[in-house]
Amino acid sequence: MPKAQFAREADMLEPIVRQAPKLVGVEGKVFFEVESTSGIPDVVLVSFDEEAIRQRRVRSQGLVLDLAGMSVLFSLQKALGGTLSPSQIANQTHLSAGHISSSVLPQLARSGHVEKHSRGKWAAVSSFCSLATRICTIEAKIRDWRSGYHQTLRHGLAADEAWLVLDAEQSAPALAHRDWFSIAGIGLASLDQETGLESLVPAKSARKQGASVYRELLVERAAALCMRGKVSGPIRHVFGSDLTTSTGPDPRRPSALETVRR
Repeated sequence: MPKAQFAREADMLEPIVRQAPKLVGVEGKVFFEVESTSGIPDVVLVSFDEEAIRQRRVRSQGLVLDLAGMSVLFSLQKALGGTLSPSQIANQTHLSAGHISSSVLPQLARSGHVEKHSRGKWAAVSSFCSLATRICTIEAKIRDWRSGYHQTLRHGLAADEAWLVLDAEQSAPALAHRDWFSIAGIGLASLDQETGLESLVPAKSARKQGASVYRELLVERAAALCMRGKVSGPIRHVFGSDLTTSTGPDPRRPSALETVRR
């Protein structure tokens, strides 16, 4: 097998970021290490909806950053215009009624999303609108395409498109299984140091906007980073090692903020 062009997966991040809009077909802000409910994608590209953000600010509604909160909010959205009790919400979310009543609903109320009515009933204050028109995930791997495939498949639960990008010199084995990607609807691309990103198997749009609790949770967490002026969540060590770039700046680090901002 030919020698890989990249020494570390972190070395792939900057060229991916610079060409990601071409790959996914949309401009947006780029973030790293944003935790989803099914793993942490290397790259998350978000096209924020400025009008939705403005409306959220007008209503003084905060971000919803935990799965329980988003699940409960979605349940109340289904009953928009009506009310639900904690026990009714519990039947839909598989959370305990006690936890919903004592913790989740009060937090959503403090964030301006729900309000309490008489006899222990709760209602959504307004129709929930996604803060993003598009969100895509990208997983970078040098050669371990099988691991990358399964990670990308999981990330797709929270994204409109999910992509796996491989070192161009190591992409042939994955391309030989292109039907895996086509059937799953996840995208496969290669990254060459000279020619850049090349789409090998196109990704399929996973769902309509705003239809997934998991999608909206990833959007809200990316928005939280954006509001704090950050481009990356915590960079975790792997077996005790900080797998940063082998040469050059790491775009996940604060000093590289302007190199990755769109």
